[in-house]
Amino acid sequence: MTKNKLTILCVTLLSVFAVACGEAGMAGVEPDPGVGGQGGTGGVGGDPIDLIAPFDNDSAANPSMDEFLSITGDRELVYSDLISVEEGDTEDFVQFELPNNSNPNQRIEVGIDCIVEGDTEVFARVEILNVGNGESEAATGGPIDCNEGFVNVTVRNDRTQAVRIYTQGAPETQTLIEYTLTVAPF
Repeated sequence: MTKNKLTILCVTLLSVFAVACGEAGMAGVEPDPGVGGQGGTGGVGGDPIDLIAPFDNDSAANPSMDEFLSITGDRELVYSDLISVEEGDTEDFVQFELPNNSNPNQRIEVGIDCIVEGDTEVFARVEILNVGNGESEAATGGPIDCNEGFVNVTVRNDRTQAVRIYTQGAPETQTLIEYTLTVAPF
């Protein structure tokens, strides 16, 4: 496994353990009054602040993950993170490359699984761009929305694939989305 995959796996496992341990340790404890003394609603610990994704300083020019996928190496990309709206980190960026072959068009499968806390009308969306030589064009088959299963997308294997994961919808309350993006080209 690559260092990035191990880091993501460790962070995901720590998050799961923290949530599980936090809920188990809450028996018999009065709820935190939260902001303004109104009582918490949603999120770990019940505070609205828990629904704010921390900024991870990624961008289209500086993606969180850059992966080369191949038949003999890493065969798929799996990336998990948090985004939120109205406050917090509203979008994430990752990129991947595929081996170049005689046919530059390659069909891949892309899916995003999400857990939404807050306004359930808000969801995450995935947009894929073929980027190279100072140009970019949308991949054929997107955008891909939360929990709709795998979608077939055609990308150019002679270019880098820039992936943007972002919130979609107009929230009525602060909303946090925990997602796992999977790209399976082989």
